[in-house]
Amino acid sequence: MTALRTSLSVLLATVVVSIATPAFADSPSSWNPGPSRTLLENVVFFGGWFVGLYLVIWFLAFALSRSNFVPEPPEPGSEVQGHGHH
Repeated sequence: MTALRTSLSVLLATVVVSIATPAFADSPSSWNPGPSRTLLENVVFFGGWFVGLYLVIWFLAFALSRSNFVPEPPEPGSEVQGHGHH
């Protein structure tokens, strides 16, 4: 039953995507073609987003992991008296 449901879901998704022909339409003739990018510009653009996203995730993971930091125990004789102890 699960295999049949999965097959029908994939078939339905394929039919819906293939029917979406407006996605294959040409741009209006009144639009001027934009400047084309070189391979290097594409690599910098898409690679830059990937590297930037990687650095943001790394920085957030690094910053949030600092809350798990356990400091060294205090040296003997440097204990602080709690409030109310005289």
